Amino acid sequence: MPCPGRIGALRQAAGIRAPQAPNRRTCRGPTNTARMSHIYILPRYRTSKIDPCSAVKTTVPGVFYRSQFSANNLENSMSELLDRTVNRRQILASAAAGTVAISFGGKANASSGQIVVANWGGDWNDRTVQFFEAPIVEKGGYTVVRDLGLLDQRRTKLLASRRLPRGTIDVAHLDDASAFEMEAQGVLETVSADKIPNLKNILPQLKSATFVPWQYSGWVIGHNPDKLKDAPKSFADLWNPKYSGMIGLSDTHWYHHIEVAALKVGKSLENIDVEKVKAAMMDMKKATKPRIYPGHLQQEQGLKNEEILIGTNYKSRLLQFAAEGVRVVPTYPTEGAISIIFGLGIPKKAPNPEGANFYCNALLDPAGLASLVQKSFYSPANSKTVLPEAAQKEIAFSADEQKALHKRPHAWWLKNRSELLDFYNKEFKG
Repeated sequence: MPCPGRIGALRQAAGIRAPQAPNRRTCRGPTNTARMSHIYILPRYRTSKIDPCSAVKTTVPGVFYRSQFSANNLENSMSELLDRTVNRRQILASAAAGTVAISFGGKANASSGQIVVANWGGDWNDRTVQFFEAPIVEKGGYTVVRDLGLLDQRRTKLLASRRLPRGTIDVAHLDDASAFEMEAQGVLETVSADKIPNLKNILPQLKSATFVPWQYSGWVIGHNPDKLKDAPKSFADLWNPKYSGMIGLSDTHWYHHIEVAALKVGKSLENIDVEKVKAAMMDMKKATKPRIYPGHLQQEQGLKNEEILIGTNYKSRLLQFAAEGVRVVPTYPTEGAISIIFGLGIPKKAPNPEGANFYCNALLDPAGLASLVQKSFYSPANSKTVLPEAAQKEIAFSADEQKALHKRPHAWWLKNRSELLDFYNKEFKG
C-alpha cells in the first residue's frame, strides 16, 4: 500500500515508489522503524507557492526552506536509499511542482553545489539573504537550502550529528556561547584563513578556533535623556538607591544580570565567586527594586511608556529601540561592556565543507557587512568594513571600547548555569 499523509504526498510528487517493509502492509511513523527495511524521513520545504503538505507560504520567492526534523542513527541508510532512488531530474521536477524530496547525502550536496544553512528566521534571515546569500553565495554557483528555526533546535541537531556518518547541516548560525558549547562537545570544525580568507581581517579580540565571528555588540546601559539628566555611567550605578524604581531588566537575559553583578564584585569576568555574585544580586533587588520584563519587546514598551527610565541591553538593541521612536540612548559603562558575538560554525561532518567555507567567507564580505550593520545596528567583525561617517559614530565601538569588552565566561557558565538559574528564578525574581 502507498504510504499515506505528507510522506506519501512528497513521494508521489517526486515520482518515488514507496518501498514495502517485510511482513508489513503499511508505512508507519518513526515509532515503528525498528521493524522496517527502508525508512524515509523527508523534511518539509517551503516555497513561494503554498506547499500542499504544510500549507505555509513564505515571503522569499524561489528559495527552499527545510523545517524542523529529527536526526537519528538511521540517517545513513536513508541517505543511501534516496541517493539510489532520487535522481536530479526528479528533484528538479518536484521543485517546479512546489514540493521537494531530497536526500541528506553529502554526495548530493557536493555535486549540486548545495549548502544547507541553519539560521534564525525573520529579519535576521531576510537580511542574510539580501546582503550575502543572493548576491554572493548564489551568484557563486551554490544553492542555499535554509533550515530556519530556534537556536535550541540547531544545537540539538548539531549534537545529534555526532552519531551520524554524515551530517545534515553545512553551516550553523550561532552565538558565541553556543559555539563554545559545541566546540566543547567536539561538534565544530577548526576554521582558518587558508580556507576562509576574510578571517585574517577579524578583530583580534573576537577570534576563535572553531567560530567565525560575523557581527557583535556589547551589553551596556540605556537611559531616557529627557527625563534623566544624571544618568548611570557604570554598572555599579544600578545599585544606587537614587535610581530605585527606574530600572527595567529583561528576564530573557538573566545571565547578563549575573555577569553585571560579577563585574561589580570583582571588576572582571574571571575567577567569579558565585556566592558573592548572589549576594550582590540580592543587594540590587533591595536597593533599586528593578522591574523584570519578559523580554526585549516588553522592556522597549516600558521605556516608551516611561514606566522605566533605565534599562540594560545590547547597544544594538537600544539603537533599534531609538530608531523605532523610543527616547533612549546607550552609555558605555566604565567597567567595560559585555560582548555578544554572532557568527558561524561548520560541523565536522558537514556534507559540503568546501561550500561551507565559501559561505563563511562570503558573509564576511566588507561591503555586505556595511549594508547589514546599518540595518541591524550590530558592529561588523571584519575590520575592513567601511561605514558612512554618521553610521560609524552611531554603531561602531571605538578602539578603546573594543579593548575594554569583556568576553563572557563560557566555561564558568557550563559549570554554574543550573545553580545560578535556580537562584535567579527562586530568590532574585521571587
